[in-house]
Amino acid sequence: MVRDTCMTGWRWVTTGLITWALTASSSAQSKTTFQDQILPLVENHCAKCHNPDKRKGDLDLTSYSGITKGGASGVVAQSGNPEASKLYRVLTHDEEPTMPPNRPRLADKDLEVFKRWIMDGLLDNSGSKATMASRLAVDLTLKATLDGKPTGAPAIPRGLPVEPVLHTQRAGPILSIGASPWAPVLAVSGQKQVLLYHSDTRELAGVLPFTNGQPHTVRFSRSGDLVLAAGGQGGKSGRVALWDVGSGKPIMVVGDEYDVALTGDISPDQTRVALGGPGRTLKIHLTATGDVEHRIKKHTDWITAVAFSPNGLLLASGDRNGSLYVWDPDSGQEIFSLPGHPGSIRALSWRGDSKVLASAGADGTIKTWELESGKPVKSWLAHEGGVTGLHFSHDGLIASCGRNGKVRTWDKDGNKRKSMELQNELPLNVAFSQDGRLLFAGTFSGKVLVWNTTDGKPVGELDANPSSKSPKSSKLATH
Repeated sequence: MVRDTCMTGWRWVTTGLITWALTASSSAQSKTTFQDQILPLVENHCAKCHNPDKRKGDLDLTSYSGITKGGASGVVAQSGNPEASKLYRVLTHDEEPTMPPNRPRLADKDLEVFKRWIMDGLLDNSGSKATMASRLAVDLTLKATLDGKPTGAPAIPRGLPVEPVLHTQRAGPILSIGASPWAPVLAVSGQKQVLLYHSDTRELAGVLPFTNGQPHTVRFSRSGDLVLAAGGQGGKSGRVALWDVGSGKPIMVVGDEYDVALTGDISPDQTRVALGGPGRTLKIHLTATGDVEHRIKKHTDWITAVAFSPNGLLLASGDRNGSLYVWDPDSGQEIFSLPGHPGSIRALSWRGDSKVLASAGADGTIKTWELESGKPVKSWLAHEGGVTGLHFSHDGLIASCGRNGKVRTWDKDGNKRKSMELQNELPLNVAFSQDGRLLFAGTFSGKVLVWNTTDGKPVGELDANPSSKSPKSSKLATH
């Protein structure tokens, strides 16, 4: 959400649009305008490539009409919303291609001028009226079906770039993995990127640049059409990014945190994004505008997990202190407080019918809760030393992993089905494939291991640190 610390005047929301009223007195001298402040910066840093003669990217930044019109990639400045403005994001190096190219980003004082100009309404000169802020161009609203399954063919990555953003000599920890609920596609958090793989063939299917730091949580929308990544830079910034799975096209970025977004999720109807992190405030953003609809300040420690119920009627959040709450995402009101974990909540997962929530804790237990009354159903010791990952399959099985170096599956009553022991590996997260036949686990050493859920036998491993020379394929078969 846009912070209003630099704007003069007041802000009203009318029928979903934001209008700005500027004070008519001495505040006039504080207005930031294109002619007085922006054009000199453009001439110094941008005009060489973005002028009427060259127009790189079909973008002329040297005139007011040119900068407000935009270029080949569309409008570059969203009135009132710097974080949704491509111009501001490439200048702050939060989005590729960073500008100016092959040079350090502008001084903070100059970036603040661009930010203030956008927030003040894209004024041309001191006599201009502020431009009314517009909605985001993409309407993500989706009519959710009972089980979330799309009416058409499930989304499969096709023709996406597979060149890694970053390849390191040693792979980093796999902080998160997520499986599409309806297609054989797996998302893996990489270093400054999200990697998409074909679940069955284990081939790299696409690379999605995460320009906001490191992704800490990756997951698919309930429809499987979108993939989400929450992350950022510790102590500096946090964002949630969304991409279209089929095309790899960036959809939107929400959040303007001063610290990393550790966790995030999107509602089944795709109208809301929830995020949390060290700030201890659960925020619910509207995808239509990017604005924060609810700020919930109940948590007393870092928020480590959030999850919308499959029917979209509930939102669960857990923190590092063991507090677990269930909210009404429409009103932001607390519905249940679910006490029981003495340590950090590591993961949350909903059963497909939205009637049962499973929580995993650093105390080593998995607990299930029925959401008619908010009462506990089962609790069992799953992993000595702590549970690190948790996931429900479509048919109600639970997969988990923990600090004891094991990956296990359980029935609804907490009876152990299969147990897979890793050799000198610490599993951090787990996910069932869309059909439940395969189980994936990401490890601290940077591996993604795969097992057959029927017999618990290993079937392969993903290359989660691909290089330019890695075998790759963007041609995926549908199943």
